[in-house]
Amino acid sequence: MKRSQKKYAVCGRQLLLAACCLLFFIFFPIVSHAGLRGLPEGKSKVEVGDKAPLDTADLKNAHEEGKVILLMFGNIDHCIYCEKVWGNIRDLMPQYSKDVAAILKTHRASKFWGPEDEAVKLGEQYGVIGEPWLFIIDKKGIVRHIFMGFTGKTEVENEIKKVLADK
Repeated sequence: MKRSQKKYAVCGRQLLLAACCLLFFIFFPIVSHAGLRGLPEGKSKVEVGDKAPLDTADLKNAHEEGKVILLMFGNIDHCIYCEKVWGNIRDLMPQYSKDVAAILKTHRASKFWGPEDEAVKLGEQYGVIGEPWLFIIDKKGIVRHIFMGFTGKTEVENEIKKVLADK
């Protein structure tokens, strides 16, 4: 083969490879909405307007103290989205700690240790798959908002303000 023919053969193979990759990414996108927002799946068993299961001591205490509850299911040790959402919540807590309780439940195993049994049971009651999930529960124990996946600080704060405004 002549040098120019080899050059065209290499270019043709590269073009074919590029076209195959393009078609693959069109039919099987790497970045999906779930990939951008964390990886929770499905629909929880508990919906907005439902009485929230408050079956752990920390949830019962927060409810008895008359606090709005931010209940997050996630693992901040191995989920970057969970870490960011929990960081947003921690940033907000000094301003709202009098009226709001933030509770984190690790309902799935991480690389080094398993979750607490009560967190697993609570996760099953809520029907959460994947993480992060954030439930905002009002002072009466009613679920007022559910965030599925990554949630920004402004979004969380806006929902806290709505719930606190409804007395």
